[in-house]
Amino acid sequence: MKSILVLAALIGMTFVSSLAYASHYDIADVDILPAAVQSKVISDGLETTEDLLERLMTPSDRKAFSAKYGMDSASVDKLAHKIELMQIIGVGPKAAELLMLAGVKNLKGLAAADPNTLLEALLTANREHAITGVQPDMTVVKDWITKAKNVKKHLS
Repeated sequence: MKSILVLAALIGMTFVSSLAYASHYDIADVDILPAAVQSKVISDGLETTEDLLERLMTPSDRKAFSAKYGMDSASVDKLAHKIELMQIIGVGPKAAELLMLAGVKNLKGLAAADPNTLLEALLTANREHAITGVQPDMTVVKDWITKAKNVKKHLS
């Protein structure tokens, strides 16, 4: 009985820890694509940002996406990196945009960021661009950095 409880606890911890690093949104609910592209993507069966990330993992994937949906390659690259950042619980479309404006281009950059420098850059970017009404604080920034170090799925 004791071994069954230990096994159940391990399975539960694995499930919960995987959720901490997988924040996905329905594509129809977030403003990350031009409307015409969003409609095509959804009709092609891509319903979540996780589905979209799977289609944007490599440079060749992004090139194919660009050709298929008529988006320029720079916009597709930005989209891919934004969605990559959105894998972290607490980083939605606005937070990902703010991170990018603060100079964080991807998960590796976030994982390597100095919390003090990043917080200052986030606050400056938000003052200049008014992305969100909620200012990040040091606790949030440190949490994002820690979570970024543990995300398994990175763009190539």
